[in-house]
Amino acid sequence: MLHQVSDEGGGILVFTNQKPTMTVHDHVRFVRQMDAYCSSLGHGEGIELSVAKPAYPDAPEVLEIVREADAAVTFGENWHSDHSFHERTCSFSVLRGVEVPTCGINDTLFSSTADAFDALSPTMQELLLDLRVYHSANRAYGSGHAGNSFAAMKKTKTMELRDDLEIVKHDVLHPLVVAHPTTGRKTLFASPTFSTRIDGMHDEESKAILKIVYEQIAKPEFCTRVSWRPNQVVMWDNRLLAHKGLADDVSQRRVMHRVSLRGSWPKNHRGVSFARDHKVTAAAAGLF
Repeated sequence: MLHQVSDEGGGILVFTNQKPTMTVHDHVRFVRQMDAYCSSLGHGEGIELSVAKPAYPDAPEVLEIVREADAAVTFGENWHSDHSFHERTCSFSVLRGVEVPTCGINDTLFSSTADAFDALSPTMQELLLDLRVYHSANRAYGSGHAGNSFAAMKKTKTMELRDDLEIVKHDVLHPLVVAHPTTGRKTLFASPTFSTRIDGMHDEESKAILKIVYEQIAKPEFCTRVSWRPNQVVMWDNRLLAHKGLADDVSQRRVMHRVSLRGSWPKNHRGVSFARDHKVTAAAAGLF
């Protein structure tokens, strides 16, 4: 099964040379098959709609990510795990290259957050294990910041934020170190895109710890770079990986389609989750 192959392969699968006749409905059907299997394990909860208005009314599950040529701000350029601001965070994302630039530029960088945790000193691991961090949709999609995801969407001709987003009103609390539900591996679960602060710490303490976490995730030895080709499909596990888009050459337009599968509540090494019972007023728009 693909789920088992993903676990054994570190959480990422690349499917090259897919049929050019692949439609958005084919894309959705594939993810629904993954959901059926994940649900049988107790880790699936359906497809998660994105924060953007659907580009295809008959396939609202598909997020069309557009980056216009010569864009000054790009969508998804900072490290993140998809939809970490939900109570039930994203398990698998499936991304398809629809209109891709020349091979070798505008790739996607993935980092194994499990390997990144394993490489920390035992003392640092112990320090992080029981910490909790807030994740904010409004941080990325709120107005008022020139470099966040909402600003990137405004620079496109087609991407619009939905009008019914309750998630931008509050932030949710997740373990900083999450135990993966099938592999049991401990992973670092924080990002400069969606994370705001560590619960119970002074602001300067929280920033210092998160800086260490972000720098650890970004180390090259934990990263894999995926180059895009037309009709290529990449599936990854957000509970084992963080990712970021590379905007090393924005002279060409790029269009991607993504469908995201909702998972379970992130749990720490003690099997405890916090998102259902711990919410605060949303942080302001911005980046770390």
